[in-house]
Amino acid sequence: VLRECWGVRCFLALTATATAATAREVTQNLGMPPESGIAVGSNVIPHNLRLSVSMERHRDEALLSLLRRDPFASMDSLLVFCSRRDDTERVADLIRSQIPGIPALGKGSGIPGSTVSPYHAGLPGRERLRIQRLFQRGQIRVLVATVALGMGLDKQDVQGVIHYNIPKDLESFVQEIGRAGRDGNAARCHLFLEPEVGVGMGIVGIGNGIR
Repeated sequence: VLRECWGVRCFLALTATATAATAREVTQNLGMPPESGIAVGSNVIPHNLRLSVSMERHRDEALLSLLRRDPFASMDSLLVFCSRRDDTERVADLIRSQIPGIPALGKGSGIPGSTVSPYHAGLPGRERLRIQRLFQRGQIRVLVATVALGMGLDKQDVQGVIHYNIPKDLESFVQEIGRAGRDGNAARCHLFLEPEVGVGMGIVGIGNGIR
């Protein structure tokens, strides 16, 4: 359409998270010739992120154990990603009830900066915006969210990301862990693998790069 209707002849495609395979697919869809070249950064994973993974049959207990010990126990800003709306509500309630010092979000809910809240597309738009603002200001310490959190959130001091569920694909995983450590400081990311699912997403390496 761009070529035929608007006469566009020059394209530049940019991404911070796509794998080499995805980049090749995008250039093909745009009709960009192979000789135009594809530039792929050497580090898909930011150098300041430390990644860990575990396979747990009892993820609730494993999550609580992770949050009760350092480095996660001392973090002031943390994201927990879930794949389902009801999981965000349940996991937020679990953290709230089992870990002292993280009360519910709301009026008189406790010390600012020590709250936990779910976030998903089922919440009213105004409520989602309110939660985002509180998280940005540091008044929510742990945000349990689905992908509805979107790419628009740019909080520089997120110190950790935990995936309670396996993301739908590799690009989603890279994009979501990229929420941590945007200030350049060291950050931790942990992925819970599900025994019934196994290793999904096509992850074959985590380190200086992913292919």
